[in-house]
Amino acid sequence: MMTDDRNVAYFTMEIALEPGMPTYSGGLGVLAGDTLRSAANLKIPMVGVTLVHRKGYFFQKLDEYGNQSEDPVDWQINDYLQ
Repeated sequence: MMTDDRNVAYFTMEIALEPGMPTYSGGLGVLAGDTLRSAANLKIPMVGVTLVHRKGYFFQKLDEYGNQSEDPVDWQINDYLQ
């Protein structure tokens, strides 16, 4: 007799978990976050694996000549770790 003791590892390049965490840039990250939340609500044994960048996201500005400048998004990863 087989038992169903399988676990799921969900790998994603970006994930939306909290609005203050710059770990996603669009719909696919939101979808990944929703997938993990749904699995948790259904008590499905799943772990999410993604990249976490301390730097890399930025606010983009264009001047009147079309030149781009960037301001980094400052966030503290330790504020979100449990």
